Amino acid sequence: MRLCNRVKLTVSILFLFHISCSKGDEGIRKNPFEEDGSAVQISMTSRSNADTLFVSWEVGDIDSRYDHFRLELSKPGKAITLSKGETSTFFTRLPYNEPVQVILTLMDGEKEVTRRSLQTKIDGLDRSIARIIIPDRGGVTAGDGMYSIPLPDGRVIFLMGDSYIGPVTNGQRSTSDRMYRNTYFLYDRETMRVTPIYGFGGNPQASAAVPPGYPDERKWYWPGHGFVNGEKLYIFQTLMYQGAEGMWGFMYERTDLLEYSLPDLELIRVTAVPYEGSADVHFGMAALHDGDYNYIYAQVDVRNDFDPISEVLAARVPEGNPYGSWEYYTGSGWSGNPADAVKLEGLASVPVSSQFNVFKLRDKYVLLTQKKTFNSGEIYTFVSDTPVGPWRNKKLIFKTYEQDTPNLLTYNAMAHPWFEKEGMILVSYNVNTEVFAQQFSDVSSYRPRFFWVDIDTILH
Repeated sequence: MRLCNRVKLTVSILFLFHISCSKGDEGIRKNPFEEDGSAVQISMTSRSNADTLFVSWEVGDIDSRYDHFRLELSKPGKAITLSKGETSTFFTRLPYNEPVQVILTLMDGEKEVTRRSLQTKIDGLDRSIARIIIPDRGGVTAGDGMYSIPLPDGRVIFLMGDSYIGPVTNGQRSTSDRMYRNTYFLYDRETMRVTPIYGFGGNPQASAAVPPGYPDERKWYWPGHGFVNGEKLYIFQTLMYQGAEGMWGFMYERTDLLEYSLPDLELIRVTAVPYEGSADVHFGMAALHDGDYNYIYAQVDVRNDFDPISEVLAARVPEGNPYGSWEYYTGSGWSGNPADAVKLEGLASVPVSSQFNVFKLRDKYVLLTQKKTFNSGEIYTFVSDTPVGPWRNKKLIFKTYEQDTPNLLTYNAMAHPWFEKEGMILVSYNVNTEVFAQQFSDVSSYRPRFFWVDIDTILH
């Protein structure tokens, strides 16, 4: 499935080549194009999207003595030969955020006539799929959260936190556009279209999920992850409230499990998860259905400041019975006593973010998290042979860019391994702004970014 149409123009360079040879210039090789003293013009441009660089060129309309092109790329090192009539080509699997030199050589048989080069750098962001998943109209047009769950019929449901559905024009939205506390949207992998879900109970002003007893959403839901068992979809939602002043004054109360029928996504029941411990332990921030069990992961804030320390706990419950007795991982086995739960090993070097992923990739388990340290931008993966570790093979797979822009911050990266392209899986991360009005004047300040990461990079 082709997910990308590469459209971003990033580099445009015009090379003007002119050598004048006088009678006394016996030691200077004569320019084979310069029969009448005119200059040779070669223009090269490049544009990129995701991991792919497109290069195009034009040679001036002259009686030129060359019969083919050779195009070389410094990273990854490769060279291709193209016929004289070609005017463009592309390279894939370029390294992100590293200088790359592109060399165009005009060849006459085995003889080099002349060459030109340009240097470029790609950021790896897939803006084409971003426009599909977060469009300007007809879907969820901005937000954060960005969990996803594949459904049995081939669709994918995305779970968003604070989000907008109003249309965007020229990168801006109306200041009257409502922010919803949560929305869902369905992505159809056949048509590549999205359908937003909001308006719980028929109220168009309501979010997709509304806590029982709070129709005004004075307390609200922000999504955790979820899983599918048979014809049922289960979504964890964290119950939040405004416990302090300011835009960051929200607080966590508990986590509920919402059960939906499939394929119609009708809400069947809402149940608080059975864990009753510290409010710093948030079960449901990652979930994995594997074999006979559903694994439910908690992010634990040991120290939540500018130098945070966090841990991960794991519970499990049999497939098909998420309301049964939870068992908690003890480091060597499972216990029905939540006090016996211990942190998963191998993650201490990276404070795990409030929202993260655990998923199966090939025959391994992968934990993906963005480092919780404020605005570090570092996204890591770990690998294990079991759903509960020990975790190893720590890899820095990406570092975000937006945190280098005033007022912007990035957080809570998520993997979407059900989207695969040429041995790579899709990853997103959230972007937000400390200036709330900017969400209206520049919608890019509150839209997820997407990139692809090589599966081999994660696993090996």
